[in-house]
Amino acid sequence: MTLWEYKNYADELARQAGVENGLHGYFLQHRSRLWQTASHFDLWKVQGKRILEIGPFFSYTPFVLKKQGNEVHVIEGEDPAVYPLKPLYQANGIELTICNLFEHFGAAPLAKRRLPLAADQFDLISCWETMEHFNFNPVGFIRDLHRVLKPGGEAFITVPNMAELENRVKLLSGKSIGTPAENYVQNYEYAAGSFLGFHWREYVLSEMTHLFGSQNFSIVSADHLLTFQDYPDLQMSKKIKRLVSRCVFSICPSMGCLCAIIVKKPMS
Repeated sequence: MTLWEYKNYADELARQAGVENGLHGYFLQHRSRLWQTASHFDLWKVQGKRILEIGPFFSYTPFVLKKQGNEVHVIEGEDPAVYPLKPLYQANGIELTICNLFEHFGAAPLAKRRLPLAADQFDLISCWETMEHFNFNPVGFIRDLHRVLKPGGEAFITVPNMAELENRVKLLSGKSIGTPAENYVQNYEYAAGSFLGFHWREYVLSEMTHLFGSQNFSIVSADHLLTFQDYPDLQMSKKIKRLVSRCVFSICPSMGCLCAIIVKKPMS
């Protein structure tokens, strides 16, 4: 699927969901990055698989994967922002589970820290730029990904790279690289009960491989990606910034903005 085909299909889904002038803006701003990530994982060719997508939001990738002939199950957080997609998931035969991951993995007793899913049922798990939103220890979540994957199944994971070039520049200038403190104040009384947009913890690539490797996953690949957001009118300052980022990335890939790993559950 080309980037243009991806955008056109997403635009049509947004019209069906009635969000073309609202939350579809998220996709329009990130469409190149999402397409690049899917291309990196070679998802446009996946067929005949049972797939779990965790936190796809308005990326529309579950619909693409379903259209390609896969069985798709989606997990989203408890936030009304994703509710407009509910009818589309149902109409396209995509199973949707809404759950509070903190209640499953942060507040529950250790023995009960599980997704509401049976073991050994998915060929592939996709979880892109989601783990940085976790306000709990991610080990239980990673262990459960192992549980619900079939033996030989793979998980495609991305998180923002804490060591990206922009963050290093911010630190050198004395600025914070975390979620701005004023955002905590602004969203303290968020209508959904908890705001899911915060980045509570970003990672470097070696941390991601350690976390998954320590939970009996084999690391198939571990890479840095350089991606950019889409703007209708790119200012000259941003153009220069992107040129510098590309030059730095060609020399030092560890300063890319995303960590992308493929991990596999052993056959035995």
